Amino acid sequence: MSLLGIIALVFGVAGVLLTIKQSIWCWPAALISVVTSGYEFYHSRLFGDMALQVFYFVAGVYGWIYWGKHKNKSFTVTTIPVSMATFLIGITFVQAVIYYFLLNYFKGDQVVFDAILTACSITATYMMTKKWVENWLCWVLIDFAYIALYGIKALWLYAILYFVFTLMAAYGFYSWKKKES
Repeated sequence: MSLLGIIALVFGVAGVLLTIKQSIWCWPAALISVVTSGYEFYHSRLFGDMALQVFYFVAGVYGWIYWGKHKNKSFTVTTIPVSMATFLIGITFVQAVIYYFLLNYFKGDQVVFDAILTACSITATYMMTKKWVENWLCWVLIDFAYIALYGIKALWLYAILYFVFTLMAAYGFYSWKKKES
């Protein structure tokens, strides 16, 4: 277990819990987790996951600023519009194909797994910004799949972290479902 892995685990869990509770402090917690995770993934040659951490970092800075500017507005959770479902599936597929070729070019490891999970994670993050309750169901599946990927790579601390994330995503769905308008 590396120190960076422990930091990523602690701040990753804190970030998700604070997101479920709709606390602005979720953003700085997530940023700490993202930076430490990105470094670990780079050294494990999981370049899709490393790039995803860069995306999460940018999204985290944006989210922190956005939530700060809109702190007095109500939090409205809705269901994904049916018309968007097919589009999101299609765009996720296109992303996965592009990431596959990029990761192959850079000689990443577990390229298919990494490309699919990276694409799905970006789509689920978009769904979260739209406050669509189904984003949490996507995260349950994505986080569960990451457990397998990190097991294959012997990144056991991350496998444990993503097991916790899976449980937290299920709780996030339950919590947001109660708030759905």
